[in-house]
Order: sequence, then structure tokens, then C-alpha cells
Amino acid sequence: MMIRPQKQKLSGFSLIELLTAMTITSILMLGLFSLVGQSSTNYRLSQRKVTTLSDTRAFLHYFQSDLTSRVADTKFFYQSNPTGDSIAFIRSNSIDEISTTGDLTASIYYIAFTADGRKGESPKLFRRSLNPEQTQLLIKAGLTAAFPTTDPTVDEVVLYNVVAFRINAQQRNAAGTMTAWLPTSNNAPSLLELTLEITDDLSAQRLLTTAAWTALATSTIPQQREAVKRFVHNISLTP
Repeated sequence: MMIRPQKQKLSGFSLIELLTAMTITSILMLGLFSLVGQSSTNYRLSQRKVTTLSDTRAFLHYFQSDLTSRVADTKFFYQSNPTGDSIAFIRSNSIDEISTTGDLTASIYYIAFTADGRKGESPKLFRRSLNPEQTQLLIKAGLTAAFPTTDPTVDEVVLYNVVAFRINAQQRNAAGTMTAWLPTSNNAPSLLELTLEITDDLSAQRLLTTAAWTALATSTIPQQREAVKRFVHNISLTP
């Protein structure tokens, strides 16, 4: 009687097991990629917020430093415009600014729309410094002095992507309470409440026209303003 050899059982995975394992692996990989992508997005958003905050803090320090050296009993200039407020004041020059013609200058801060390299335009906060001779003319004109002229083609940009720049000037009355300061007042304001709204570079790239920036500044829709950061800063002034 012939004994037939038994067939050996093949070891390994069946096709169904392989397909199941591949499916589970794909799901895990998709979940991992999604997690990495979300982490990358959160990191970019975080970096944009840090950059925006850093730029704003640098400007506020710069601005307050100028105001600290303001010359008391000189006219404080103020204008309110649709694109943003403008202020000017006379201050003492720093050591590296002092020239043979004088040690006083006038600092002017204002908003203007200028062209960008991306073939659009955006609002920027500018600073203009008058030379000592021009400043002396303002001082001689006294309270009748007109707001100094500006030129965004040559003036210094101190902050980009500015959605709003508003100044609420207040003065202390005889009773010691704060009231609204008027540009026609003979005295300088006692307090400036500075409201600054800016957005980051990536969000600004989608706003190429003055109309688009104006719509963002006046919008009350949270989704449209989620990239806008708002800062309110109070600055006390000498008389």
C-alpha cells in the first residue's frame, strides 16, 4: 500500500489579511498626516501672531519715546481723517539728532495708502520729522499754526498693514475728571488713548485696494476680522 505524503500547510498572510492591514495602515497614516498638517498650520498662525505683536510693541515703544521728549507749552496738532488720525508735536532732539541749527524738531504720525510690490496698495503708518528751521516756524506761528504737510513718498514707514489708527485725546478739567480734548483748545491733551489695529502679511496679501482695506476696517463680521489684532494703549502727556 502506497502512503502519499501529506501536503504542508503554507505559512504567511492571506490576501484578506494583507488588505485589512493595508487599510488600517492607510487610515493611521492619513490621521498622522492630518495631525502634522494641523500642527504646521497652528505653528504658522502662532508665528504670524508673534510677528504682529512684536511689530506693534516696537512701534508703541518708539512712539511713546517721541512723546516723552515733547516740549511742554507748545501746540499739539491733531487731525481726524477717514483713513486714520494724524498727530504732530514739537519735541527735543536726541543727542544723535542735534544739529548746529537747533535742538528741536516736530514729529508727525499719519496713515497713508501707498503702492506695494505685489501690484496693490496698503495703508501704512508714517513718521515725518521736520528740521529745526521748519520747527521754529511752527513755534513762531503759535496756536494759529496749520497742521504740517506730509509726503509718504519720502517719509519713514514705522508700521505696515495698519487697519485702523485712532487717537482719543482727553484733558483733565478743573474738577479733575477727564473730558474730550478739542483741537481748538489752548492746552495739550492730558491723555492719549491710542487704538491700533493691524493684520499680518499673509492676510494683507488678499487686500489689494483701498476699498478692500476700508471694508475690513468697518466690518463687524467676526470671520472677516479674525486676522485683525487690536491694541489699546494709554499715554499720559505733559501740559
